[in-house]
Order: sequence, then C-alpha cells, then structure tokens
Amino acid sequence: MTQAIGYIRRSSDRQEESLQQQQAQLEAFAASKGWQLVAVYSDDAISGSDLRRPGLEQLLADAAHRQDVDVVLTWDRNRLARPKDPLDGMLLERRLTEAGKRVMYAATGQESQGGFAAGLMSYVEHHQNGDYLRKLSRDTIRGIAHRVQRGFWPGGPIPFGYDRLILGDDGTPRRIVRDLDAGTQAVLDPTTGDVREQLPKGRRYQKQDHEQCTLVPSMPERVRALQKMFSDYAAGKPTRELRDAINAAGFRTSRGSRFTVQTILPILENPAYLGRCVYNRRTLSKWHRYQNGNSVERHDEGVEKRPESDWLTVEGAWPALVDADTFEQVKHRRTSSREQHRHTTGRAVKAGYLLTGLAFCGICGGRLTGQTTISGKGYRTRYYVCATHHAGHHDRCPKRHKIPADKVEGHILGLIREDVGRIRHDHKLHEYIADELRRVSGGNEDAREQLKRRQDDLGRQIDKVREHLLAMDAESAKVMGLYEKAAELTEQQKQVEQALAKLGDELPTLPEVAELQARAVAAFDELEKVLESGTLEEKRELIAAYVQKIKAEPDHHQVQISLYPALFSRKIAGGGFEPPTSGL
Repeated sequence: MTQAIGYIRRSSDRQEESLQQQQAQLEAFAASKGWQLVAVYSDDAISGSDLRRPGLEQLLADAAHRQDVDVVLTWDRNRLARPKDPLDGMLLERRLTEAGKRVMYAATGQESQGGFAAGLMSYVEHHQNGDYLRKLSRDTIRGIAHRVQRGFWPGGPIPFGYDRLILGDDGTPRRIVRDLDAGTQAVLDPTTGDVREQLPKGRRYQKQDHEQCTLVPSMPERVRALQKMFSDYAAGKPTRELRDAINAAGFRTSRGSRFTVQTILPILENPAYLGRCVYNRRTLSKWHRYQNGNSVERHDEGVEKRPESDWLTVEGAWPALVDADTFEQVKHRRTSSREQHRHTTGRAVKAGYLLTGLAFCGICGGRLTGQTTISGKGYRTRYYVCATHHAGHHDRCPKRHKIPADKVEGHILGLIREDVGRIRHDHKLHEYIADELRRVSGGNEDAREQLKRRQDDLGRQIDKVREHLLAMDAESAKVMGLYEKAAELTEQQKQVEQALAKLGDELPTLPEVAELQARAVAAFDELEKVLESGTLEEKRELIAAYVQKIKAEPDHHQVQISLYPALFSRKIAGGGFEPPTSGL
C-alpha cells in the first residue's frame, strides 16, 4: 500500500479552516486513493511567508530519509507556503521531489511535476499565494490607520489599568473585556458589570470584524496601583521597588506573570495613559510600512523604528489615568537615566561596565549586569549583579549578591598588563615576527580583501541562481532570464579572479626584521596606552581577547576567571584558568 505523510498549517487568519478540518480532508483524500496516511505534520498560527516553521522543517527532514513514504500530501499550495519570492516556494517542492516523493494537493488533485507547463503553473500559484499576503498587509495597515484616526485602539496588548470596551458598528457599547491576574479573561456587561463569560488561560477574546475597540479604566484598585507607580517613580523611587510593591499587592501582567523591571519601564513610557493614541512608532510587518500616509512595500524584514513624522497621534482618544505633569516628570527622569548610562554613540557598547557579556552567575547561570549605587553623600559604587534575580525571577535565582566591579575589572586589567609587559621581550616575539613576515602581503592587502569579499558574494549569488535553475525546467528558466543572470554573474566572478591573480604577481619587497620588530614593540606601546587611558570600547575589545568567561560564586565569596591561553607567553595557571579571586 502506498504510504503518505501530510502537512497542515493554519495562520492567525481566523477565516481559515481549522487544523482538524484540514487533517480530515487529507485523510479522506488518501482513503479515496487507497493510500495510508502514516503521519501528519502541522504548524498552527504561523504565517506561510515564514519558511522556517517547526512542522515544515520536520516534514522536510523526514521526507529526506524515510524510504517507506512515497507521497507528501497537503491541502493546497498555500498551505505549504505563501512566499514573498515565488521561487522559494518552488524550491520547497523541489526539495521534496528530489527526495523521491510525489507532492500532491488534495484540493485540486494536482501533482507537482517537472516540465514547462507544470513549472509555470507552480510559479504563478506561488506568486498568487504571496500576493494574497501582500494585499492583505496593505489593506490591514490602511484599516488600522483609519481606525486610529477615528480614535480607536489600534490593537495589541491592553495597557495595565485599562479594560477593552467593545463597540458595535453604531458606537453602542457591547461588552467589556478585562485581563485578570491569573492570566484569564472575563467578558463583562458594559452596563451592569456582571460577568458574561470567563475565558481560560491561553484563550484570548476576539472581537468581530465590524466591531471597534476603545479603552476604559479598569477596577479602581488597579487604577490606583498604576497611578502610585507613576507618582513613586516621579518621586525618585527605583524601579525594583516599584516592581516589588506591585507584585506584593497581588497584581500580575495580562498573561498572569509577575511584573519585572523590563515590563514596568514600557508602562512608564506609554503615552496611552495620557489618553493619547499613538500608532506607527515601529513597524513589525515584513510586507509594508506606513509612510507619508500610505502603505509602502518593504524589501527588508525585521523591526523598524519609524520617524516621528510618520506617527499617527490622536489626543483624548479615551480617559487619561495619569496627569500630564506627573507623566512629564517621569519622562524627564527616564531621559536623564538614559543619558547617564549613555557613554558612546553609534553601534558601540553603551554600558559603562567592561565585563558585560562575559560575566555569569554561578547560581543560575544567567548573565551579570552592571548596577551603580549612590550613597547618601553622593559616592558612586559599581557592582555586577545577577540579571535574573534583579529582574524579579527569584524562583530561578533566589540569592541576591553583588560583585565589586572596580576590583574585578582592575584584577583582569592587571593580568593583561603583566602579560603585555612579559611579551615585550619574550623569546617568542621572534616567532611573532616570522608569522608577521609570512602574513604580510604588501600594500595591496586592502584591495585583496575587498576582492575576496566580492568573490564570496558572487559565489553566493551564483549558488542561489543555481538552486532556482534546479527548481524548474529549461523553458521556464529561459523565460525568467535566469540563464542570462547566471552568465553575467559568472563573467563578473572571472574578472574578480583575474584581478586577484594580478595582485599575487605584484608582491612588494618585505620589510626588514628589525623594522617589523620595532613595529611590534610600538603595538605593545599602544596596548599600554589602551590599558591606561583607552576608551570603554577599546578596553572591552582588549579584555574580550583575553577573558573567555567569568563566573561569580557568591557561596564561596570568589570569582572564577577563565582565560584564553596566552598568545605569546606561558599559559596562566596551566589550564587557562586564573586562580579564583577571593574576597569579592
């Protein structure tokens, strides 16, 4: 009997059939063919434009090695993928057919095959499937923008302290949806406040398409807790005290989790508490961005911050819970806090701690983060603390501990300074000079590196075109201009190879050993300057070359520093470990 495996998928679109319905249809189709459906892979609430789905990846892996399976069955091509590039969808089918599997679509009874007609049909259908999401994204953004301009909630999690008020298309209040502390939801009567329905944890209320949503104040105790959070922060209380206070009062996030510093800070910066509706501060859609009042197609992906000129802002959209003066004081303190911790600009590291990313907690394994305390007399003391415990996850890291930053950083810089001083006159310095001689390739080194990068880039483009050529027949590839593209890239690759060969024939005269030795000593002098007066990022780069990992062990009052083997001199402590630094 022919054995088949199936694939079903449902995105977040509620109009699509459920996974159970799709599986039943695949089972019925397999039975009508006399096949046995031995396994069904699924992805729920994942867009077809995402080609890295767990269920799909497992299907591809099993199809590649299961010899007992003959057919891969799915309801339609749009269940398999809705790709931005139709060739990516064709490559998926190609991977399955190369594994010796027939790809069948139960909705139409079609089979993915080779040949010009079948390849063209596959290309057209995958283009239509991707175009569906493209148009849906455009219309969704347009609809959200229109909703915001009318003063309605644009969507997303409801800010703490508010409930959702669902309105009919005529503006009549229909129901109130409240997030409860247990992570559940209650649907209330908007007039009497009686509970109409209780939704269990994991199930969220979905309004009808013709309904609108606005915000109303939640229970009085929640509103008071929110207002106290703002006033306390404006008065100078640290966020960890705000976190501990609201958790101790029994309040939880909309998902039923304890509040952390990371969940409190967005609350303090949310303009919704002023009654202000703001949309388009950032773009999450992979298809479009809202720009200059229009939906503009994106050619990149990922989160994108939008300029303030593209924000949609409506004042007085719902009742404010925080007065403007308090919100302004909180905003001023948040701005001052950012400026206080901003030491560099651009892409450089902004934390004023040298060991960020290298230090870990010996209790829970989490990262250590920098913390500065200020005494009553204004003295600042820097520490490293466990980020897990500091965020309020005391169940994962129950012990609070501090590592004095100046002592640990000074100890490590001292180790590096000692090693650099030893290297300056180390006998292996001559080996370093010999390696330098072998490595030097002349004044054209920069040009060589640029050509090599271009060569690698062309190689990747050629591989991509080759994959596309394998995914379709010759006539389809010719119509789409893939052969011309491949020839153009190959010619460019030959030109780069010729330029590289020419550089190889133009090696300059190598410098004398004495000159190289002087250059090495000068390099060590530069390292000394970095240790003495280098910038934060220069010191961090130097430390990262020496230090592999730092583990704080508060129970033993010590820090274990794991070093990379010394490059030019002896290994420290024989095994790459500095003896534990105690008394920290």
